[in-house]
Amino acid sequence: MHSLDRARSGAIWGDIWVDMSGYAYPESHWNDMAVALLVELLDAVESLDGASDKQARVRFFDGPFWIDLAGRGDGALHLSVRIDGVERQEAVDLGELRESLKRVGGELATACVGRGWGDEQEVRRLQAKSKE
Repeated sequence: MHSLDRARSGAIWGDIWVDMSGYAYPESHWNDMAVALLVELLDAVESLDGASDKQARVRFFDGPFWIDLAGRGDGALHLSVRIDGVERQEAVDLGELRESLKRVGGELATACVGRGWGDEQEVRRLQAKSKE
């Protein structure tokens, strides 16, 4: 949470990446609009709810990077990322992923509020999503 910074536009930037079995995507300590990206991930996971016929793509705001998510219908999600032409895939437990995102979201929202950024719309959205 030490990397957080707020741009004049109000966007909150900070280190954020996805760990897929020890592989950091897009890379360890990737700097992006952390609050907005986490809200997008929480929205995507919520919209899929494990259904086997639903898919979502969450794009990082900086760079040509994204995460494809697909429900499997068995309480798991299929995650897929592509970097340097190589596709990496992983199945994750939907409940565990949701709880992990909520925990990180709560910590990030608390850090933002502590810096006086609690009035930002994305911070308020993250606070609400982390408590659902």
